Amino acid sequence: MTETDEAANELVADDWATLQRLLYRDSWNEDLGRHRSPYVFRGMTDTNHSLQTSLQRFVGDSGKWDLEVHLLRNFRQYARQEIDQPESPFHLMARAQHHGLPTRLLDWTHSPTVAAYFATGGSPDADGVVWAVDYAAAHERLPDHFQQFLEELGTDMFNAAMLYDLMTLVMERTGEDNSPLVDRRTLPMLDVRDVLKEFSKQQGEDYIVFFQPPSIDQRIVNQAAVFSSMANPRTSMDAWFEDRPNLYWKIVIPAERKQEFRDKLDQANINHRTLFPDLDGIATWLKEYYRPNDSQ
Repeated sequence: MTETDEAANELVADDWATLQRLLYRDSWNEDLGRHRSPYVFRGMTDTNHSLQTSLQRFVGDSGKWDLEVHLLRNFRQYARQEIDQPESPFHLMARAQHHGLPTRLLDWTHSPTVAAYFATGGSPDADGVVWAVDYAAAHERLPDHFQQFLEELGTDMFNAAMLYDLMTLVMERTGEDNSPLVDRRTLPMLDVRDVLKEFSKQQGEDYIVFFQPPSIDQRIVNQAAVFSSMANPRTSMDAWFEDRPNLYWKIVIPAERKQEFRDKLDQANINHRTLFPDLDGIATWLKEYYRPNDSQ
């Protein structure tokens, strides 16, 4: 691979050694003197798939973006027997995303090998792809008070609780009589609507926030999950990154290498059994592990 290839935004992992090198590319942190990558990763089974959120697919061309709050409101209403009271709107969204409700969130992972596993699934005839995004550099484009909040806490990554704390501070601005604009504790679903509205208008230029979800279950933990949200849920994330090529690169996994890489990841204990630690995950792993090879 030439220096020009290395500088490109799209790199091809045509063998196992190249894949390993690219997955851990730029992971050395000089300040820490350790390998601590500033990247988050997303594996997709087809290079033609976009970074479209489930909410964007759900709304489609209807323009009914207000459905987001209705979905969350009713999820909270009817899931009360199944889940604890969400600690914040971001906690609620994370739970909803985790269980398949359309949201503005997109799934990522801190683990490059987990992303590679997801990229090797799907059609055996389609090239897979691993997106690598420098979340620390992306967060340098956040509104100033977001960056200051992270700096005060000594981190470059949010979690759901931190995001809500930050938005609460923003929304507790007082009126002319120095009284709070609203007592948010008495209006939980108005809270969701207003927090999302406030989150979207913090600065004129759109931005992306990455945050760690609550440890809802072992699947979240094992997948080293991270969620992202554009400030404006209508924004095409693909177009946003295309305008900022210094924030990302992609690893293309050729279709003919998918099965080899998946088998080797399985041997490294990166598989459905470990990433989906329930009976469904075990069953999926066993079907894949013992599937007959048609070429034999």
